[in-house]
Amino acid sequence: MVMEKLDRVRKLIIETVTSYNVDWELDLDLTEFIKAVNNPSKDLGELEDFVTDYLYSENILEKEYEVGDFWKYIYKEVAGLN
Repeated sequence: MVMEKLDRVRKLIIETVTSYNVDWELDLDLTEFIKAVNNPSKDLGELEDFVTDYLYSENILEKEYEVGDFWKYIYKEVAGLN
């Protein structure tokens, strides 16, 4: 059950960041990002840290509240609350 939810989190992260890349015409190569997100050795904490750092470092999201909204969306979707 926990692994299924973590897999769902990974899938949503990739879908959302890919959508940002396309919708905002960022033209980022997401190959390494997707590999890192799908790395099964990353636990949830490591995954959150990696993705948050990536969002800031690539200037995908620039403000703390934007990153907070990103994670809120991910977790609400996984919980089925959206």
